[in-house]
Amino acid sequence: MKNVTKILTAVTLCAALFASQQRIDALGGNAALWPGDEANIAAFPAQVNNHSYVQVTGAGMTSAGDDTSDPIVPAGYDEGVGVSLLTQVDGTTWGFNYGGGSDDWINMAWGNGTMGVVVGFESTTGATAADDHSDMSVSFGQSFGFGEVGVHYATTDNGDGDATLGVNFRRDTSAWLFDGMVVTVDDLMADDLAFDVDLFTHMDAGGADVVFGWGAEYTPDAITQTATVGVEANMTDWATLRAGYNWTYELTCEGDACGETTSGIAWGLGFNWGGLTADVTINSGIFNDPIGTITGYDDGGLHDGTVTLTYSF
Repeated sequence: MKNVTKILTAVTLCAALFASQQRIDALGGNAALWPGDEANIAAFPAQVNNHSYVQVTGAGMTSAGDDTSDPIVPAGYDEGVGVSLLTQVDGTTWGFNYGGGSDDWINMAWGNGTMGVVVGFESTTGATAADDHSDMSVSFGQSFGFGEVGVHYATTDNGDGDATLGVNFRRDTSAWLFDGMVVTVDDLMADDLAFDVDLFTHMDAGGADVVFGWGAEYTPDAITQTATVGVEANMTDWATLRAGYNWTYELTCEGDACGETTSGIAWGLGFNWGGLTADVTINSGIFNDPIGTITGYDDGGLHDGTVTLTYSF
């Protein structure tokens, strides 16, 4: 399930009422299960036509690198502060993204009607000349009567000619208790094809929106059953509590991992002041050691020290 959001991390332009990748991470990590969130742009570029905003990611960081003096900022955290702009002019959408820890010198989006395009160019200088490389990524998305499609092509100019071609497909469906389906193919040009299929549905729990996703990940080495539960509950008319749970089970595989079960939980808060929203990630260690977590003496502090701020217009 997580693969939907990782296909084009270098060109993620990130806002609706409560919306950001930080919000999605607290709800299970799969943006495709929340079609109205702007975090879908990475997988479905036509979504650029549904949003207008200015967004700052990584706000509140004490540095863009290895600052270990502040217990809230994890060692090695180097994402950096990023700024994104997405706006409509005469029916055409334009988007620009800056920073966020990448070496992009062009990162922009275009949309019109049911189509959207995201383009990124990155130039990286390594420790030696052999480590220098230039990357390019182009994503195209369009909404059709039968569903929504995102196609992603990316290259890495590091001497080995690496390139990937990924596809995402989402549509309304009616299967058991589910009303939506997402299919993700990581790389159509890979020697060994891998893909994910997820069914999902949203349920109104009286002041809370609950999403339930169930599916499978296929690779040549394993078939993994997956499940995601995300809950976004209103605490007040301006604050929201979020929780996400992921579960996996190895149905078939090679080696000793067959039958292995993994799970994880995430927490977050959202604040809404009209057009301005803020998203915060909460450390799950608060339930193991509330006092130590809140005061920052255990498990890195109450949150990771970063906030996503979004102004929608």
